[in-house]
Amino acid sequence: MLFLRSGLFQRFAAVLGALALVPVALLGWQLTQISQRGIQAAVLELHTKLAEKLAEQTDDYLKNSHEKILFALSSLQKKLEWRDKQDLMRGLIETHSDIAEISVMNTAGQEVIKVYNPDLEAQKELVSRAEEPGFQQLRRSQQRVISLQRPLKAGQAPDLLVYYPVSEVAAVRVVISLATLSGRFSEERVGGTGLALLVDSEGRPLFHPQGRLGDSALAEIPDWSIVKAAIQAQSVGSSDFQDSEGQSYVGAYAPVSSLGGAVVTLQKRDEAYFAAIRMKRTALGVVLLVILISILGATLLARRLTKPLLVLTRASEAVARGDFSANVEINTRDELQHLAETFNRMVAQLRAYSLLQVDRLIAEQRKTGAILYSISDGILMADLQGAVQLANRRASEILGIGSGDNIEGRRLSEILPADSKLSEAVIKAAADPKPGVFSDIDLSTEQSRKFLRLSALPVVTPGHELPIGVVVALRDVTLERELDKMKEDFLHYVTHDLRNPLGSAMGFVEVLLKGQVGVLNPDQHSIVSSIKRSTSRLMNMVNNILDIAKMESGRVRLNLKSVSLAGVAGRSIDILQSLAKGKDIDLRLEASEEFTLDVDSDLIERVFVNLLGNAIKYTPQGGRITVSVSDEGAQLKACVEDSGEGIPADYLERIFVKFEQVTGQRRGGTGLGLTIARFFVEVHGGRIWVESELGKGSRFYFTLPKGLTLDDKGFVVIREGVA
Repeated sequence: MLFLRSGLFQRFAAVLGALALVPVALLGWQLTQISQRGIQAAVLELHTKLAEKLAEQTDDYLKNSHEKILFALSSLQKKLEWRDKQDLMRGLIETHSDIAEISVMNTAGQEVIKVYNPDLEAQKELVSRAEEPGFQQLRRSQQRVISLQRPLKAGQAPDLLVYYPVSEVAAVRVVISLATLSGRFSEERVGGTGLALLVDSEGRPLFHPQGRLGDSALAEIPDWSIVKAAIQAQSVGSSDFQDSEGQSYVGAYAPVSSLGGAVVTLQKRDEAYFAAIRMKRTALGVVLLVILISILGATLLARRLTKPLLVLTRASEAVARGDFSANVEINTRDELQHLAETFNRMVAQLRAYSLLQVDRLIAEQRKTGAILYSISDGILMADLQGAVQLANRRASEILGIGSGDNIEGRRLSEILPADSKLSEAVIKAAADPKPGVFSDIDLSTEQSRKFLRLSALPVVTPGHELPIGVVVALRDVTLERELDKMKEDFLHYVTHDLRNPLGSAMGFVEVLLKGQVGVLNPDQHSIVSSIKRSTSRLMNMVNNILDIAKMESGRVRLNLKSVSLAGVAGRSIDILQSLAKGKDIDLRLEASEEFTLDVDSDLIERVFVNLLGNAIKYTPQGGRITVSVSDEGAQLKACVEDSGEGIPADYLERIFVKFEQVTGQRRGGTGLGLTIARFFVEVHGGRIWVESELGKGSRFYFTLPKGLTLDDKGFVVIREGVA
C-alpha cells in the first residue's frame, strides 16, 4: 500500500476523481432541481384546477337556485288566489329539493304564508322575521339580500338565507340547505391528507370534510395566510404556508363571487411533494453510487499510472545509494516502458563507469594524500559543526596530536590541548573563517623563537554559495619574522646613522640659500633648492622609518591637550596649500564649528598631512579635495575626500600595511605614511578606514573619541561619563 502515500498517486486520483465526479454531481443536481420544480408545479396546478372547479360548481349551484326562485316570484306577483300561490311555492320546493322553506312576509316582517320541505328541518310556525339582519337590510336596500345561517349542531351544513322584495307591501324569505353542495366538497380529495373547504368573506369555514381538521385548526383558519389571500383575491392562486403548530401545507384558492367567499384546497407538503422527495433521494443514491464507482475507477487508474513511476523512483534511490544492480521491469507498452528501458541502459552505463572510476579514484586519493602528507603547511578541515574531517601530518605535529590518534569526526575542542594559545586561536578562526584574514601566533620560549601564521577559509563546492565546512592553514613563519626583524633592524641602524649627516647637509644648504657664504646666481640657487627638497624628502623618509620603530617598540607617548580639530585640519591645509596650487587643486575645509577635544595635536596634524599629501599626489590637475569634521556623539569624525583615481577594492585594507602601495599606480615615498596615520589614530583609541571606487575618488575617514586622558602608567583612557 505504499502507493497510497505517493504524492503523485494522490494528485492523479484527485484529478481523475474530480473529472468524473464534478460533471456527475452537477448533472445530478440539475436534474433533481428540474424534476422537483416540475413536480411542485404539477401539484400546485392540480390544486388550482380543483379549487377553480369547486368555485364554478358553487357559483352554478347558487345561480340555478336563484333563477328558479325568480321564476316562482314572477308568478306570485300575478293576481292569484292565496291557495294558488301556496301551491306554486309548494311546487317549487318539490322541484328543488335543497329549498327547506319559503315564506311570504308583510312589511313588518311577519310571515303570512309559509311552505316547507318535510324532508328537511324547518320551522313550521308563522313567526316574525323583523329582527333578522337580512330582513332589516332588505327594508333598507329593497334589493335581494343573501346571508348564511350557521348550523346549530356540529357537522351540519349551513343554510343559505335569501330575501327577495316582491312588492311594496310584501317580501319573500327563502331558506336553501347547502347539504348537497357540502357533500360535493366532502367527496373531493387530493391524496391522503388533501381536502377542500369553503370560507365566507371573513375567512370562516362554511363547510369542510368532517374529521379532517381538528378544533384548533378550524379556529385558526381565518388567520391562515392562504385564507387571507383567498378572500382578497380576484382570481385563482396558490401558495405554501404553515399553521401555528409548524405543519407545512400547499394549496390553492378560487373566489366565489356569489357568496363573497372563496374555495380553498389544502394538502400537507410532505405528501404533496412526496414524489419530488423520493426522486431527490433516488437521485442522491444514484449520484453516491456513481461517486463510489468513480473513486474506485480513479484509484485503479491512478495506481496503474503511478506504479511504474514508483518502481522507477525506488530504483533511482538504489542507484543514488551506489547500488547499480537495480533493473526495472515495466510492461505497459507505452512511454513509461520506454522510460524504464532508457533507465536500465543508463544504469548499465553508470555501472560500467563506476567500475572504471574505482581505480582512478583510488589513484587520485593516493595522490591527494601524498600531497597533504608532504606539504610543509598544516592543513586541518572541519565541518560546520566543528567535527574534524581531515588533518595532514604537519597539522598533527603542530597541534601536538599523536600519529596513531583517530581524530576524524571528533570536535576540535576534544582533540586540541586545553588552555593553549594555539588551540584558542584555531577554534576562534574555525568559528569565523574570513578570506584574506590571518593572525600570527607567538609561541616563542626562552630557548627558541617560533611564530605560526593562522588563516581560515570556508570550504565551498563549485556552483554553490553556501559553505560545507572550514579549512584551517597553519604555517611556520618563524624564518620570515626573523628576516623581517633583521631587515627592520638594518633599516633602523641605517636611518639612525643617516639622520645626523642629513641634518648637517640640510643646515649647510640653508646657509647657502641665505647667502651667508656668498650670493648665489639664479642657476646656483635653483640647484641648491633642488638639493634642499631632496634632502628634506630623504629626512622625512628617515623620520618615518624611525617613527615606525618607535611605534613598534611602544616608545610613543602622547601629549594630550585641548585643541580645535578644525584648527588642526586648517593648519595642515596651510602647510600643503602651495603644493595643491601647483596642480590647481581646490583644497577646502568644511566645519560648522571648532570641534574641541583632548588629543596630541602634533600627531593628529601629521595624520591630516599624510592623508592630504596622498590626496594631492593622486588627484589630477584641476581636481578637488575636501576636508570635513563632524560630531557623532561620543566621538568626532574627520574625512579627507578627493576626486582622484580611486583605490581597487582589494587594497582598501592592505594600504594601511607597512610598505604597501597600490600596484599599477605611480609610486612615491616609502609606503609608510598611511601606516603611521593608522597608528597615531589607533593610539588615541580611534579608527581609520577608506571608502573608494575606481574612477570616483577616495574618502579617508578617522574617528577620535571624546574625553581622552592618561592613566597613571601613561596609557590613554576615556574619562567616565563622557558621551
